[in-house]
Amino acid sequence: MAANVTRLEPGQWLDRYQLLARIAAGGMASIWLGRITGKHGFERLVAVKTILPELAHAPYFRTMLLDEARIASGIHHANVAEILDVGEERGVLYIVMEWVDGDSLSTMHRWLARDHRAMPLPVVLRLCADACRGLHAAHELRNREGQPLHVVHRDVSPQNILVGPDGVAKVIDFGIAKARERLQGSTTGGVGMIKGKARFMAPEQALADAVDRRADIWSMGAVLQYLVTGTAPYAGATDVDILSKIVGAENPDPLPPHIPQAASRVIERALEWRPDDRFATAEELATALDHALVQMWRPTSVGDVTSFVASALPGLAERRKKVIDRALAEVDAGPQ
Repeated sequence: MAANVTRLEPGQWLDRYQLLARIAAGGMASIWLGRITGKHGFERLVAVKTILPELAHAPYFRTMLLDEARIASGIHHANVAEILDVGEERGVLYIVMEWVDGDSLSTMHRWLARDHRAMPLPVVLRLCADACRGLHAAHELRNREGQPLHVVHRDVSPQNILVGPDGVAKVIDFGIAKARERLQGSTTGGVGMIKGKARFMAPEQALADAVDRRADIWSMGAVLQYLVTGTAPYAGATDVDILSKIVGAENPDPLPPHIPQAASRVIERALEWRPDDRFATAEELATALDHALVQMWRPTSVGDVTSFVASALPGLAERRKKVIDRALAEVDAGPQ
């Protein structure tokens, strides 16, 4: 690896991928809007995930990014963002993912809350049911020998579910996923380390116990409650407060009475304290959400989601378009 890691700027290239604008940054990595170009005017937008320069030499973070690529690249499902490539150039390790021209459930929720609005319950159930099917594909992942990899996402949250303009929900960010064949040994056992967002963390995960797919089911139940009530199952001023409540309580408080029983029963079962009392698989949870929509006489399709997003959240699409258009214009204009 090179002694010095390149500080990335818009317009730079990583192999055949040109960086256009940094759109997000976390504790380990940045997400860039990028593009790949080809002959005869071919152009495609992509998302590029890069390790932060100050962490680029750390074996732990490099291995985590490689593990994410190894795990997520094996998942081929409409409700999981696709991994397209992985590479390294000038000391920069990166993952290339499909560009989802949409927003996270977290962003959509906040945008609506500004005007004291909420996402309609049928839309929430449809999106979460679809995301569950993406999670189920991850949970069922096997290696070439047909052995199960026992993938657990461990960071299911509104931030990690994107909704595209076609109304399709896509699960993203398998950076801290647990899997049998991870290279990063400290994350394989699932015991002794707490990883994930406190508000959406299953009790056994908060206790740093071993986790399986049912931890993701609890987290999806927490996402459902957050989107339909505005609050996560356990609230607190700090993560420590939240974790204390999670590990010390049997079950969250009952859902408000205005939520139809068909939906509340599903959410409450997903949030059961004991994993054995939850849905056994994410597919089972998805089916239960589908049945709840039928029982509520509100069958909802991705087309209905598209219509809602277009009518209720046009500002988000306009904001994304401005970001993309400005990034393309600035990079194409070159240095001033």
